[in-house]
Amino acid sequence: MAYRPHITDAQQVFTDDEIINLMPKNFIFIARLIKVENALNLIDAFGGTKVFIPKCHALNVQSELAQAIGLSKLQLLAEHLGNETIEVPMGTPITVAMRNRQIRELAKKRVSKESLARKFGVTLRSIRGIVNSEEKLPVRQSPNLDLFSE
Repeated sequence: MAYRPHITDAQQVFTDDEIINLMPKNFIFIARLIKVENALNLIDAFGGTKVFIPKCHALNVQSELAQAIGLSKLQLLAEHLGNETIEVPMGTPITVAMRNRQIRELAKKRVSKESLARKFGVTLRSIRGIVNSEEKLPVRQSPNLDLFSE
């Protein structure tokens, strides 16, 4: 069985800003609102599905959503997105970036490319491509920053 990094371990590998930049644009607001750790828990629990956010007066401590991110963060979501459905991403770009970083680190320690391919369940060609390329994490900048610069 190939090793796959777990989404909730992303904060040990990346900074919060790097994680947010790896998320889809439509999920960045939620990640900033409820904090990255809780957004990762939400992705872990509901990734790839739609989740209904109830209004503030309909919140339930026993709900799966409250269990995943905590009642206080669910209240924040309800204030901003109450009575709406959100799509929760799978978090694949985050786990792939974590895997690629681990491959690069192990390759620097002279672990053979063949054993890396077996460990991570990818082809030897993929390992060579990852090791030979630089790590390029996306950087999103606000489009409004230019308005006030001199």
